[in-house]
Amino acid sequence: MVSVPPGVDIRLERAGFDGVIISILAYGALLMLYIQLLRVLLTRPKRGKVFWAISAYSALLFTFGSIAAGGKIKIAEYVYVSSRFTEGFNSTNIDTWVPSHVYQESVRSSMNVMSRVCTTLTPWIGDAFMIYRLMVIWSYQWWLLLLPVPLYISHVGMAIPLLITETRPGDIFWEEKSRLYGIIFHTLCVSLNLLISLLITAKLLTMRKKLEIALGKLGASFYTSWFTILVESGGFATLWGIIYLATLAQNHWSQNDFLQPYYYVIALTRMIIVLRMAQNQAWCRDTVSAANMGVMDWEVSSAHTMPVDVPPSDIGKDGMKQLKSPVSSGTSMHTLGQ
Repeated sequence: MVSVPPGVDIRLERAGFDGVIISILAYGALLMLYIQLLRVLLTRPKRGKVFWAISAYSALLFTFGSIAAGGKIKIAEYVYVSSRFTEGFNSTNIDTWVPSHVYQESVRSSMNVMSRVCTTLTPWIGDAFMIYRLMVIWSYQWWLLLLPVPLYISHVGMAIPLLITETRPGDIFWEEKSRLYGIIFHTLCVSLNLLISLLITAKLLTMRKKLEIALGKLGASFYTSWFTILVESGGFATLWGIIYLATLAQNHWSQNDFLQPYYYVIALTRMIIVLRMAQNQAWCRDTVSAANMGVMDWEVSSAHTMPVDVPPSDIGKDGMKQLKSPVSSGTSMHTLGQ
């Protein structure tokens, strides 16, 4: 039978531990994606501006995630292991040992502050990247930024007082506002992600049929499947944030199950999109133009689709079946609806 100190909710303590485990698992997935991305980048023959932009962004995202995960592991080690054997612990206070209380005493440590700063910076660069993707998919219609940009600036601004409250637990002035700042910050963050996800999803659905005509169903399936739409819109991170926000608003004990991994889920969903960009499988300006204008250049089409075997045509004089090459048609353009 587990002995629980008075006033302690063991479900909240378990949720805090589960949150650490899920966070590290998410970081492991991020690590595997980054390794795969490096393999793709190293074998990429053409290294222009896009190559260096992808390299810089992915390295920055992975660095923030690594520092945040490293700090979380060290803090978890102290909270769940080292704190029980520190000098001065006796049998009496071991019986009243509570992980969340130990964590509150260690939030001012340099390791925790560094980890918290990196986890806060992750949504900054992650959401900025999604705004860029929104512009690409919507063909740089700048009026779309009227809502996302103010939301982005607001949630970046709210991150500063939130960090102060989280690293000053003993300060009464900041401690009273900690919960309020947390709700405002995550509400702005989730609202921005929800708006971007809805706009990207709506645009991809409207271009679905035209792109199938431009590339064929097989070629377009890499861009129009429901999984692709979920990835391109960052829908998984948005859904995760909505669930966390619901638990936070209700002050539910399970909120730590969703809070701690939330930043890693954001990094993970962005890294998947970056990997698809490096593999030439993500939506790009040429693909969007093909769906909007009904024209797809053959060179662009072949660069962004998987090779497909051309069915055999007429039998030649030597009795062997000849294959028709797309180039032999004498045209380099594919048109829609003509």
